[in-house]
Amino acid sequence: MIYIKTNKEEKLCYRWEEVHNYTFSPEVEIIAITDFKVRGKTYQEKQLSLRDQAILWSYADFPLSWGEAVWIANYFYKNGKRYGLLKEFKENGIC
Repeated sequence: MIYIKTNKEEKLCYRWEEVHNYTFSPEVEIIAITDFKVRGKTYQEKQLSLRDQAILWSYADFPLSWGEAVWIANYFYKNGKRYGLLKEFKENGIC
């Protein structure tokens, strides 16, 4: 799943092809994008990557289906536990 925020809308895409439709439109400016994948070589880099995704996601403001909401909450719960951010995520309503 890929979260994309443009100057016109916010959306969850399921394939990169959907995201590419936005990149070829001259009137659409991409503000933020994440593919919900933890990146980095070290534990600290991965932790920072996940925290940055959570911060970006906390500003998202659009309706989700139940399935999308559960998928994203599970993603942040599982990885928050793995990288020591679960308490922080729970306190901030991320998962």
